[in-house]
Amino acid sequence: MREHRVLLSSVNCPRVYRKTAIHTVEIHFLTMNSSEPSSKVNSHARKKRSRLEALSSSIVGGFEYAFYSYGLAIARRPFVFILVCLSVTATCSIGLTKFKMEIRPFKLWIPQNSDFLKVYDWQGKNFPSEFRIQAALYEADNILDKRVLLEMLQVHENVENTTTSKGIKWRDVCARVPTLVGIFRKKREIPEKHLTQVLGRRRRDVPDPTIVLDKETYCDYLQDIESLCKENSILEIWGYDRQIIESLTPEQIIQDLNETEDSAVFGLPTNFTMFLGGIERDSDGKIIKAKAAMQRWITRVDLEAVASGNYIDDTGTGMEVDPDSFEWESSMVETVINSSNEANYSKIYLMSSSSFGKIAEDTIQGDVTLLTVGFATVFTYVQIMLGKFNKVEQRPLLSLLGLLCVGMATLISYGLCSAFDIPYGPVNSIMPFLLLGLGIDDMFVIMQSWNNLSPKEKQQHLAVRIGATLKHAGVSITVTSITDFMAFAIGAGTVLPALRSFCLYAAVGIAAVYFLQATFFVACLTLDQKRLEDNRHGLFWFWKMKSFTPNECSKKDLCQNFFSGVYSKFLLKLPVKISVLVFTAGLIGVSSWGLSNLRQEFEPIWFLPHRSYLFQFFMKQKEYFPTLGKPGVVYLGNFSYYEEIDKIDTLVTQLKASPYVGEVDDWYSVFKKYMEKHEYPLDDPDMNQDDYDYFFSLFLYSPAGSEYRVKNFKFNGNYTCYDTVPSVHASSIEYKHIQLSGSGDKIAAMNEVKNIVKSLNFSGYAKPWAQDYSGWETDEIIEAELYRNIGLAMFIVFIMTLSLIASLTTSLMVLLCVILTLLDVGALIHWWGLTIDTVSCVDLVLAIGLCVDYAAHIGHSFMIHQGTRDRRVHLALSKIGPAVLNGGFSTFLAFSFLAGSDSHVFITFFKVFFAVCLFGLYHGLVFLPVLLSFIGPNSYFHSSAEHDESELEEMDSTNRRDSVHQIKENESGIETMQEDNVINSLPVKKI
Repeated sequence: MREHRVLLSSVNCPRVYRKTAIHTVEIHFLTMNSSEPSSKVNSHARKKRSRLEALSSSIVGGFEYAFYSYGLAIARRPFVFILVCLSVTATCSIGLTKFKMEIRPFKLWIPQNSDFLKVYDWQGKNFPSEFRIQAALYEADNILDKRVLLEMLQVHENVENTTTSKGIKWRDVCARVPTLVGIFRKKREIPEKHLTQVLGRRRRDVPDPTIVLDKETYCDYLQDIESLCKENSILEIWGYDRQIIESLTPEQIIQDLNETEDSAVFGLPTNFTMFLGGIERDSDGKIIKAKAAMQRWITRVDLEAVASGNYIDDTGTGMEVDPDSFEWESSMVETVINSSNEANYSKIYLMSSSSFGKIAEDTIQGDVTLLTVGFATVFTYVQIMLGKFNKVEQRPLLSLLGLLCVGMATLISYGLCSAFDIPYGPVNSIMPFLLLGLGIDDMFVIMQSWNNLSPKEKQQHLAVRIGATLKHAGVSITVTSITDFMAFAIGAGTVLPALRSFCLYAAVGIAAVYFLQATFFVACLTLDQKRLEDNRHGLFWFWKMKSFTPNECSKKDLCQNFFSGVYSKFLLKLPVKISVLVFTAGLIGVSSWGLSNLRQEFEPIWFLPHRSYLFQFFMKQKEYFPTLGKPGVVYLGNFSYYEEIDKIDTLVTQLKASPYVGEVDDWYSVFKKYMEKHEYPLDDPDMNQDDYDYFFSLFLYSPAGSEYRVKNFKFNGNYTCYDTVPSVHASSIEYKHIQLSGSGDKIAAMNEVKNIVKSLNFSGYAKPWAQDYSGWETDEIIEAELYRNIGLAMFIVFIMTLSLIASLTTSLMVLLCVILTLLDVGALIHWWGLTIDTVSCVDLVLAIGLCVDYAAHIGHSFMIHQGTRDRRVHLALSKIGPAVLNGGFSTFLAFSFLAGSDSHVFITFFKVFFAVCLFGLYHGLVFLPVLLSFIGPNSYFHSSAEHDESELEEMDSTNRRDSVHQIKENESGIETMQEDNVINSLPVKKI
């Protein structure tokens, strides 16, 4: 085989660059030796290889010349470029005037064209929610201890007396329910008698008054019924009567709990067991002990105030709430928290409907303390690594200005996205940490290129040195920045609003930090280097050190020496290389197993701080009330209930028969029994529309149907007990799913109910809905979204890497490192307790960018050096290895303090990126160099002592007569031209 070289050089270069800095691109054309047989196949291979190498050299040469020119311009006018960067940042920051934060779960975590949102919109227009739940959960060794019951009673009394700043009390905002106690029996004060004597006849022995009385008489009597505030707990057994409760013995408490079937407050049948958790029973099945109890308060929204525009948007529930109710909820929270601090025999956990929005809003602001500490730590590390340990060569201000680029990029990202009305989501709180990691990486690469300048380059004018620095670093940071940008641009196409918002903010931020590091930081480097060369103090630039001599310690670069003198030599030993390949193969096997177990699950409560009272409430509820399945509702509207009563019957029957539904609370079943008591069943052939309307009107005001009238029906007009019911505008049937463990069961349960409703073909509106369906619908698509985004992102990464590194083999190796890193990260987060949810989905897409950073720098550096594969790996690790390690470690430092965060977003971010840094650095600094040492491609620039005359004859005869003086490759792998007249006369070989 013979080699022929074609010398390429840039034209129209600045004069100062021509003399010393421009490089010569050498392209090898492989030709067959005259002694070798001719072959068309080999000829085709030669042509194909020459084209690829020529294209590679052309791309790299073009980029390097562009970056040299840009660096030269910055170095000549640093203050102009600094002013431009500051002006761009200030202009973009104006967009913050339109900054909008979005924390409503249904606007973040589910597709905007989902069934959930369609039904939610219908609900808001046709069946607006009126009722809101507040709850307290009590935990004790034995809830049935009288002392615990008295603490519960104290909370009841405190809540009852809670008053807002406007004088609003519980009785003003509560949902009211008619009490039947005053109709059928009178309350008696019996402080010394047993409770069962107080309650008298059981509710089941009392006949329905609408059956024994005529309608007018019943309605007259109904007007005098008292309505009481809706509060539920086991204290209803004793009517919240302090005197009775204080007189109870342990035996009476257990007897009353097991025998009482009616509420002493409302006179209605009540299952008090449902308010207890951690129940213990004796051999006869009687409750003798319980470890938890639930107490609920139901408030009612003033819909008239909401309709008039006087409301507060509760971002946690998505409800519009009148100000009085919302303020009272806040006061109630304070009341219960204060009561819990005073409790001696129980622990009290609290949930309010407004709590989720308030706590989530405070949490997603990000932990400013953690961010501040992270920046301070990174600043210290950057200062140590960029400068040297003496007064002049330290670079504190340069380090600070480099970190300032991150802050400016954050402002540009927030400002531009806000200007285009892109909302800020909770996941976006990790943006500063992301930009901090990427910005530091670019900064270290630039500084490493500065330190790697050849001895001859270091003798040039400062502007030339800055240009040469950016020429060497520019392609490398461009590869990583563009691939990061494209990865997030692809992610912005997702149907999940939270992920789309983050990807858009991140894409803009990455572009901004790339521009600022290549411009603002380089301009600051120019000024700082002028200061250094003038022997001025590193911190106080006005202080000139007249007799400065660097100490011996500051002359050593320990990291550089480690990579060049120790690590690279050790890694390139054959036994070590084989060990690395074997270990990587084992890691692939273990990680594949771990990744296969990574499950998909998402719960909105994960966004709550784990130390918050609301998160603790949900955890205790899950512990003590595990049988409480997720509630749902089927909305019906715009059809004749009389004509389609059979479909409603089938709907209820199929819901009760579903293996995924544990309980159905429907008005239809109660109405059916009510009609049977009237000896007029609904399927009676003599039933007509008038009869149906008459009995339906009576049922809705009966003791059995009143509750459903209030909560499950919206009518086209108002009506009283005396009137015939108007047409039904909308109604609902409530159900509860069984306890479901995994996302697969949840998705199956949701689709089962949807299919049941859809199969009945109601002539009007009929759709199921549940608050938790928002998360379940996300679960249904998020896995596919994740793999789609990762696949597209890796494809773009490969294309961009191939375009900029311009080597198919090296690009495939870089892509392999990215894939293996993601494989290892997925396995580790599974073992660390994370699942596939919206946050981890964002982080995994984001991880692709950092994975590329670690591998692409090494791959690019390998391609620009000459020699054997081992020598090129040695040079690549020596030249760019310290920058890669510093960038990875500083990125780890930036988010290491998030390990102590109370936010699911920050904790997930820490776990994912700890894995990314660990495995990314391993594959970039260990596995990839070993792989390149075995099968790495040829360099961009080949060196050869022989020149084939036949190949040289293809060049212009004039050019071949010119005397060309080449300086052999220096340590940076870049050849320079010494003679200006030679540079001027050297032509460009067109490819």
